Amino acid sequence: MPVEPLPCLPSGGGGTPGTSCCSPSITSTPLCLADGTPVLLVLRSPCVCDGAPAAAPETVGWLNPATSAFTPGPVPAGTGPCGTSEGCASVVVLPLCDVAPDGTSTTFLRHLVHDCDGAVTATTDTATDGVTAYTLVGTVGECAPCEPVAMCPQLLGLSGPETWNMPAGTESVSITVSCGPVTVTDCTGAATVINECGTAFSWSAPSTNSCEPGRLCDPLTVGLPEGATAYIQWLSPCASGDQS
Repeated sequence: MPVEPLPCLPSGGGGTPGTSCCSPSITSTPLCLADGTPVLLVLRSPCVCDGAPAAAPETVGWLNPATSAFTPGPVPAGTGPCGTSEGCASVVVLPLCDVAPDGTSTTFLRHLVHDCDGAVTATTDTATDGVTAYTLVGTVGECAPCEPVAMCPQLLGLSGPETWNMPAGTESVSITVSCGPVTVTDCTGAATVINECGTAFSWSAPSTNSCEPGRLCDPLTVGLPEGATAYIQWLSPCASGDQS
């Protein structure tokens, strides 16, 4: 039978979720082709987890601001800084919102290329990946500030026969097998039987922004036959309530 889950603490205590990761980031640098055409070199910094050293950024491709055409891979030979004052040009990326007539809002990125005097020489709009060209459908405006979703850690002890279903919207989950066998079935339907006592597993879905939590693929179930025991800890929106 299930043990009553721990209540959420005002301090946000109750345990530590699974692996902590950052999200990949996109940036762009203004350059000029050999014929003087301005382009944007698109760079991506990969995700790192649990305090690992940051990896070097990698080249995703390059954008032609005049046509919004994206070409994957390195820039053509002969591409370099624009003008005679090497390195003084800059690019600013603005997160904006496209507000449609029905009131729905879509976030996109506007890239502004500035010359050495600070004047805007080219602009281009992309999706939030910094690569895919974006076409406006409504009115451009600043995005309204969002309110982060409150997350609550919960702990549950299970003894078989019992089946636990992961609540929708869960960001991370950890399972410790006290006495096997325990069967974990993921959202693809793949089932893994864990027999070793004391074995622990964890899964997490890092958030892509500061307001929306990550979300693990569901459904995910944990099945225990007669005699098996396990502890499950998960992090999900507080509004979802206690579930077992």
